[in-house]
Amino acid sequence: MSVVVRLTRIRLSLMVSISAMTGYFLTGSSPTGALMLMFGGVFFLAAGTSVLNQVQECRRDALMKRTATRPIPSGEISRPVATLISILLISGGTLMLSLNGWIPMALGLSNIVFYNLIYTPLKSRSWLAIIPGALVGAVPPLIGWTSAGFYIFHPNAQFVAIFVFLWQIPHFWLLMIKYGKEYESAGFSSISKMLNEQQIKRVVFYWGVITSLFLMLFPFFGFSFKPLLIGFLIGINFLFVYLFHRYLFRDRSSKTIRKAFILINTYAMVVFLFLVFNAMIS
Repeated sequence: MSVVVRLTRIRLSLMVSISAMTGYFLTGSSPTGALMLMFGGVFFLAAGTSVLNQVQECRRDALMKRTATRPIPSGEISRPVATLISILLISGGTLMLSLNGWIPMALGLSNIVFYNLIYTPLKSRSWLAIIPGALVGAVPPLIGWTSAGFYIFHPNAQFVAIFVFLWQIPHFWLLMIKYGKEYESAGFSSISKMLNEQQIKRVVFYWGVITSLFLMLFPFFGFSFKPLLIGFLIGINFLFVYLFHRYLFRDRSSKTIRKAFILINTYAMVVFLFLVFNAMIS
């Protein structure tokens, strides 16, 4: 069981499902069977694509200390068995999403294309692989939104998808500050080939600021917040930018990158909860 848990990266798969739930509840819909199908479908697809990714990258994973203990490179499970598990998970997830309609199913399958057929092969060729990689994170909220029966191009749905896309970029680059050289030695392309640590930190910080500023464009996407909630949104953005700058440039501890990584993930979760809360009281 431990091998399967690590192979499917359950915590990451659950986070993806929670992201999809944000899109669902953002519509103001109540929990129904469609929510359960959506959550399970997204979870199985995320787990299946994660397993498939490890099948594709097992040789490079074996070259990095961070990933050498994963089930396939460590010899705990064979590639054929892992491939079978991936097929079963992806098939199950696709079936569950299909019961909510062809659009949620198509969105789920599009993530396999983005993640396993574009992002994964491109990682060894260009640091710009991060673009299709970030698109992968933008899709789950749209799956949740359409599973509730709402129009995919509604401005509210696009707002959340764009926010998640923007948030993913510094999320990835923070990892490159810590593991960039290790990725390069395994044959992956990394932004650390072109920029030193301080330069990457600056890029990450300014991108984080852009992500924060984007949230203030909510009126253009049809959102309406009570004055108290607008004040709260401004407050969490100021706090995020202040702490992000502090961790990246003024904190001299060995855990500064980890702190920044935790902060940006916490920030996204708070934004999700904020948007869902607003939808529920509207």
